[in-house]
Amino acid sequence: MPFIRQRFSIQTPIKAYQFLIHNLGLSMAKAQSHINKGKVIYKGKPLNNNEKNKILEDYVEIILFKPLSQGLKPFFENEDFALFNKPAQMLIHPKGNFHHYSLIDEIKFHCGKEATLIHRIDKETSGLVLVGKHQNAIKALGELFAKRKIVKEYLALTKGQIPYEAFCINCPISTQKRGEDLSIRSLYLGQIPHKENLSFKTAKTTFETLGHYGDSTLLKAIPITGRTHQIRIHLLSAGYPVLGDPLYGCEDKYAREYLTREFISKIESIPLSPKKRLQYFHSTRLMLHAYSLSFTYKSQSYHFKSLQNFEIKSEYS
Repeated sequence: MPFIRQRFSIQTPIKAYQFLIHNLGLSMAKAQSHINKGKVIYKGKPLNNNEKNKILEDYVEIILFKPLSQGLKPFFENEDFALFNKPAQMLIHPKGNFHHYSLIDEIKFHCGKEATLIHRIDKETSGLVLVGKHQNAIKALGELFAKRKIVKEYLALTKGQIPYEAFCINCPISTQKRGEDLSIRSLYLGQIPHKENLSFKTAKTTFETLGHYGDSTLLKAIPITGRTHQIRIHLLSAGYPVLGDPLYGCEDKYAREYLTREFISKIESIPLSPKKRLQYFHSTRLMLHAYSLSFTYKSQSYHFKSLQNFEIKSEYS
């Protein structure tokens, strides 16, 4: 399980932050973060943000991350970075302090405790994810990503036959305040009447039609900006939602059932069955796949592609 609660004996009274620094090798900032996140438990209660100087005696319990592999290996790796091909419906991070297997387990297991995600993809999306293996690589790759010098390409199978060979959607997106029910959804400009406190940010995606499968269209999508659920929102705004999307382009009652089962519950997920997903969302999974990453690192060009974990089944044609 990703997180364990481990007890440590204390021989000599010591301040909480000093214990974390001396016994776990954390920096001052990491020690404070550990306390802020409620991961230091003393006398049955988590320390709060203002208790870094709390004197600890006898014993303390610390919530620690312990990676556990389930067999997913890097798609590619060298001394600086690695790529993983994430399956659909796999978490990137565990939920809170709860014991959910996630991609982070495999990253830490194979690449070490310093390894960090350079970018993320949705739980429902499959495909390539880039990981930095040490601080210098993390910084350099993070700067490339921030400057949009890492090109990400996706494959998307949509509802409906799109008549264009290539097109671009330039439509601002707003992320609502996080909460229960359907407020998890992002919105595109013009989707609903004006709501107060909604701030829309520019969002742009280019698309190329690769083929048609019955009443569906296979697209290559390149997000120019990086908004939450951008490709999914943009295709919804054009009237061609991604097949299998449990949030966008489906009936609200089905989206609510999905959220109740898989997202809002922090302790345990009870996923919808493939049969229900097919009934509700017209596919057993979200048909969106991060299939290509291209960038230049240390004067060397890299171009990775993978169709693993993405299959267009006969049910769509």
